Amino acid sequence: MSLDAIGIISSNLDKSVKFYAIIGVEIKEAGSPDHLEGKTPSGVRIMLDSVELMKKINPNFKKGSGTGIVLGFVQKTPEKVDELVLRISEGGFKVLKDPWDAFWGQRYASVLDPDGNQIDIFAEI
Repeated sequence: MSLDAIGIISSNLDKSVKFYAIIGVEIKEAGSPDHLEGKTPSGVRIMLDSVELMKKINPNFKKGSGTGIVLGFVQKTPEKVDELVLRISEGGFKVLKDPWDAFWGQRYASVLDPDGNQIDIFAEI
């Protein structure tokens, strides 16, 4: 068994597509305008589903903010962490914790996607 996909419920698909494009995941329509997908370089799919689609599937669905799950995106160098976090910030997205040299040996930063999900960006020092 292996992890194939991570589904994210999006309140604004356009903003989410823009955010994940900055990270390097090109997300496109997959079957309907309310379901989009893109593949990470490691092969895991990121799936974005609109709130409207979720309500069609489950009429009692209520969107919360964030989920308690953190997605981690590894970079090749510490400098790439800094560059990516700067692009995310310049793109109008929230930086939760600026890049820092973590005591466990990584350059590490945390940002939020448009729906409040924490995205960690890191590289070995």
